Amino acid sequence: MSDFRNQSPWGTPPGGGGSGNGGFRKGPTPPNIDEVISKLQSIINRFLGGNSVTINGIKKLLKNQSKNILTAIDIGSDKIVCFIAKIDEITREKRALRVVGSGYCQSKGIRNGKVIDQKEAEKSIRLALDKAEKDANIEINNVYVCISGDFLKSHVLKGSINIPERTIKQEHVAEVISITNNKYTPTNQKIIHIVPSNFFVDGTRNVTDPSGLVADKLGVELNYITSEINPLINIENIIKKMHLKIEGFIAKPYASGLACLQEHELDFGSVCIDIGCGTTSISIFFEGTIVYAKTINLGGWYITNDVALGLHTSFEHAEGIKNLYGNTIMGANDSEQYYEIPNDSENTIRSKFKLSNLVSIIKYRYEEILEKAEEVIEKSGYSEYAKRNIILTGGTAGLPGSIELAQRVFDANVRVGLPTKIGGLSGEISSPSFSSCSGVLIHCLKKSKKNHEAISIKSAEKIGKFFKNLMGQDF
Repeated sequence: MSDFRNQSPWGTPPGGGGSGNGGFRKGPTPPNIDEVISKLQSIINRFLGGNSVTINGIKKLLKNQSKNILTAIDIGSDKIVCFIAKIDEITREKRALRVVGSGYCQSKGIRNGKVIDQKEAEKSIRLALDKAEKDANIEINNVYVCISGDFLKSHVLKGSINIPERTIKQEHVAEVISITNNKYTPTNQKIIHIVPSNFFVDGTRNVTDPSGLVADKLGVELNYITSEINPLINIENIIKKMHLKIEGFIAKPYASGLACLQEHELDFGSVCIDIGCGTTSISIFFEGTIVYAKTINLGGWYITNDVALGLHTSFEHAEGIKNLYGNTIMGANDSEQYYEIPNDSENTIRSKFKLSNLVSIIKYRYEEILEKAEEVIEKSGYSEYAKRNIILTGGTAGLPGSIELAQRVFDANVRVGLPTKIGGLSGEISSPSFSSCSGVLIHCLKKSKKNHEAISIKSAEKIGKFFKNLMGQDF
């Protein structure tokens, strides 16, 4: 067995280590240790921005790296939600999100996703943000904003290029996307998302990655989600007053789908229907990406308003009655059950309502919402894929009997979608009404992951090159 004691890690010592016959074999010359330290200090200083490697400098670097914070604000018609999340490095390749602060409050000054009272809207957003910052013990400066409303539109644009070399390269993929994108000139619209939903290779659809394939023609189908400009400007003005920077807008249909759909549902084909208070967002996913999105101005508020009119009570009392006794499916004994309607006056005589009447009111409007969503799905051109998996989410999706009613309307399997893909969600904030805010964070993590990977690869290449120059090509 070889004995490595008294040997240099660089091989046989230069000028030492006899062969036993008086001869000497000079091994590789080790680098000067002072030069190694000096060069290491130099490269670290470039990252730290200082003149010397200090404990404080390293602490500063670590502190900056630990600031992997993302903040999402969901501006809904019923409530404003703010999540502050931290990106945790699970492994070198895997990153995960954990909510460290949350805040929500009743939404005022917002109707169907639009600002109708700037002062009231600002108060609501500030309150939700302050609660989240206090919960996380973090002061944030940048936010991502989730938006919803019928001012969101979905557009599909096709384009193609010839491949003279007959082998598709990455630059061809970039070229066809660029050429197709240049064709789109929206009027009074701001592009929120651009998603390549389909690649075509010589007429063959649904090619996931065309790079490396032999072909004469490459085509792409780009899905655009756009918004009217004015609603965004009104939100931007409020956020600017709060001395915050908007990093980006995220469409609610897209966010809700990211939060609730499992990987196989994203790939195989699914529709996510987020039934909020003022709006219902419909998003269709296929082969891992969103292919269609639309928002309609129908939601839980319309159900509550119907209950208020039908039972001759206030909107507030109707909301309470809906939440306590509401159902979308008629029970066998509902016609025999009576409940009192709260009375705002001092009149001791309280009116009653029959449970079957309440269920009839709720069922009629809920059915209308689902039927409108089905119309959207049928007109999208993706109904074949969408109806493979139907996921309901949003606050109104929690009404008893909603799944059974949806199964009847769509004649398909339906489930309730919950925001389960990020950590730190407990209690009420893990319910369907918080799906879209969670989805914003997931979208941001995806973007952050791409940037992180790009930076990591670039940094690794630079550091690897440095050490190769320092230690030799065998490093």
